[in-house]
Amino acid sequence: MTDSLHILFAAWGDPSPEARAEKTDAAIGPDFYYSDPNTPAPITTRDAYLDYIAQFSAMMPGAAAKVVAVSEHHGHARATVDFEKDGQRMVRGQYFADLQDGKVVRLIGFTGMGEPD
Repeated sequence: MTDSLHILFAAWGDPSPEARAEKTDAAIGPDFYYSDPNTPAPITTRDAYLDYIAQFSAMMPGAAAKVVAVSEHHGHARATVDFEKDGQRMVRGQYFADLQDGKVVRLIGFTGMGEPD
């Protein structure tokens, strides 16, 4: 059921815009919603999401995102994602997803793991 999260984040590191779109289309459901600390506002369309991950690819050529842990219950998932470049982790984040029919319909990300200040 969480394969869609792995596919969705694999798109972040794909250098091909066409392949990023194919992976995204395979992973997201209708009315997709995305938000993380770097988005100025939530993203609510497929095309805006593809533009956002294209910016990541352009700013960090060769970087990738990889789901390193995931847990799921009742149509919800929590994923730990590492953003890597040249085999080195740059940032670790935590994402919370709503899943529908095996696809991601809502994804909200946070930098870090919620460590106390």
